Amino acid sequence: MRISLDQKIAGHPAIRVRELMRQTAGGPIMFRDVRRILQCSHIAAARVMKHLEKDGLITSVEGSIEPSTKGNALAMATAAPPLRRAIASRLLADLIKRTRDLNADDTWAYRVRRIVVFGSYVRGSERPNDVDVACELCPRWESDRQRAEEQVRRRSRGMPFRNVLEWATWPRLEVYRYLRARSRGLSIHELEDWILQDADHRVIYEAKVPKCNPTKNSTSSKTSGRC
Repeated sequence: MRISLDQKIAGHPAIRVRELMRQTAGGPIMFRDVRRILQCSHIAAARVMKHLEKDGLITSVEGSIEPSTKGNALAMATAAPPLRRAIASRLLADLIKRTRDLNADDTWAYRVRRIVVFGSYVRGSERPNDVDVACELCPRWESDRQRAEEQVRRRSRGMPFRNVLEWATWPRLEVYRYLRARSRGLSIHELEDWILQDADHRVIYEAKVPKCNPTKNSTSSKTSGRC
């Protein structure tokens, strides 16, 4: 996803709304977050929330308001000029290298089973806005060992978690952050069915491991063996 510097979302600069999505990723969006980041009143914050919900950028999850898949895509959007295709291809090559390095390193609690690239790059655009990739993660260990290793990763973070949800999802979230490596133009998403149903997608990496089906954002593995 790409945004422009003069673009508005819910009446506010798109880059500020993007910052709202970035700072609330992995947890609920509170009115105080909207007021602080967008520097607006409580009434204005309520209007913003209504606009974001109408635009599909936020959604209700078990009674709390959180960024939707579209909202998470906005969090990773770039305001930089479109990429050249050669640079986009290099980003993918670097991503695959990081994936192989991560999969070979048993200090991580999760490994990458599959990477799918989709969107404008797959459609053959010579100047894609960015490179959208989706990753399928797989627990590395059996259930008891998996839980223990996830705790190790949380303790090694070195800074407090903002909320319980971030604590629970951190062993997966840190993998996505490592894979992105702050690369301009590279957007990392969790692999979802709608991506695989889109004709414009291509599998660019697939590890030779058994298929895993852990519960989304689960802190434990339901697999019967190491993945």
